[in-house]
Amino acid sequence: MPTLYRKYRPQIFADITGQEHIVQTLTNEIASGKVAHAYLFSGPRGVGKTTIARLLAKAVNCQNRTEGKFEPCNECSSCKEISESRNIDVIEIDAASHTGVDNVRENIVENAQFKPTKSKFKVFIIDEVHMLSTSSFNALLKTLEEPPAHVIFILATTELHKILPTIISRCQRFAFQKIPFEQMLTRLTAMCQQENVKVEKTVLERIINKSDGCLRDAESLLGQILSLNLSTIGPADAELILPVSNAGTVVEFAEKIVVGTIADAIKIIADSVTDGVNLDQFAYDLIEVLRTAMILQSGQNKINSDYSKDTLKRIKKLADSLSAAQVTYFIDRALTRKQEIKSAPIAQLPLELLAVEMSSAAGNDSSCHSEAQPKNPLKDESKKIDDKGSFAPLKMTNDNRPPAPSLTQTLKSAISSIAHPHHEIKMPIEEIKTKWGEAIKQLDTSNHSLTFVLKMCGLNSTSGGNLNISVPYSFHKEKIDDKKNKKIIEDCLTNLCGEKISLACDVVGDNPNTETVDNKTISNVVADFGGEVVSE
Repeated sequence: MPTLYRKYRPQIFADITGQEHIVQTLTNEIASGKVAHAYLFSGPRGVGKTTIARLLAKAVNCQNRTEGKFEPCNECSSCKEISESRNIDVIEIDAASHTGVDNVRENIVENAQFKPTKSKFKVFIIDEVHMLSTSSFNALLKTLEEPPAHVIFILATTELHKILPTIISRCQRFAFQKIPFEQMLTRLTAMCQQENVKVEKTVLERIINKSDGCLRDAESLLGQILSLNLSTIGPADAELILPVSNAGTVVEFAEKIVVGTIADAIKIIADSVTDGVNLDQFAYDLIEVLRTAMILQSGQNKINSDYSKDTLKRIKKLADSLSAAQVTYFIDRALTRKQEIKSAPIAQLPLELLAVEMSSAAGNDSSCHSEAQPKNPLKDESKKIDDKGSFAPLKMTNDNRPPAPSLTQTLKSAISSIAHPHHEIKMPIEEIKTKWGEAIKQLDTSNHSLTFVLKMCGLNSTSGGNLNISVPYSFHKEKIDDKKNKKIIEDCLTNLCGEKISLACDVVGDNPNTETVDNKTISNVVADFGGEVVSE
């Protein structure tokens, strides 16, 4: 049995839900015989792009359609074959799986040169066309610009910004929109009637709100609910299929913060963890509640949401007790904390920190508010405007301390301190200098060139946990900073000094701490490399 959205896929233009501006233009073109050679359908998923593309292909190839008419007959062999997706002259291509230039040349460019087998037009419907590579677009460009008279291209995409401007300029463009609430309600109600199932209006409204303007998603959810095989379906039945919202718990969480009972708010988080609630979803639901509060504060009272009347009433009360600046701050912090949940060492910690931050920002304390009139110092602060006409920075605490660092910053700092522990060298620099010569002797047996550079070094100080040395030239520094060489030197010094020694090397010209290298030393080094000193 086909899914509901496939079973009731529109077969004529009159059955299309929404997109009236597009349907009107296309039907006028079909009726007048002035069909374009290339179309570009862009817009959200599940709003009718592919459906209208098939209807267009069906209408232009309908064998019984008369001049001045635009609806396909759905009775001729061409209409039936297109409806059943078996017409060889209507080629549907998924660009996501045919991104390569060779696929485009073989399946589209070369194929377009041949006349239709038995239809009037050969129609190419390329879905998710933005997935094509740049080279594929370029291969398609010439054919799209000057196609044979028997070819029509219909490109569909959900991401118009990824289409090359040269492609867009050669197409007749149509922007699809999300389906309005009332039109979706009418459509779903008609489906329920045809299926002989009574679905309560509140359930259909929940389906529409969950679908966010996508009719295909709404029809899929309705199909799942109808699979319960009940003659009457109410809200309780629908909860078996539709995602259950944590709105009640989330609103209570926000209420506890506003009235200052932070301990109760944190307990709600703990109880949610015990009950196995997905904390990422909890944070998402909180953001939705705060967003609804922000919209209500703006004066928009009609909210298309999945909330009950009682929940909406509580959110409205919550919005009235806070300033716009507070709600904005809450949303901003909630978005940040939500991102930290998956990486936190303790899953609920970001939400607990969020509770503390929100409580601090709300300025609620048992000594400075009453339940009837919560006191919010931020309300006055949010009205202060600086001399440039902008809102002054919000004071999140009474003593004007900046907000606490985020969990991410705290974790980074902790990881850094573990990876790079701070260690102060106890041995005086003068004593280290006495060990330096011994280190050079030990290293000389294994690396002559390295010890030559070490003889050029100046020992300056011990600070920041490092032995700070200097060399006269940059190539000396590169030699010492080599990962392998540096470890050899540090290990040698650590053994001689009896404590951890780390090197920090800088280039300092005319290093005063560097002893003059005599001719004998130079001669020895040159001899080590098999050379000789040549005087000018």
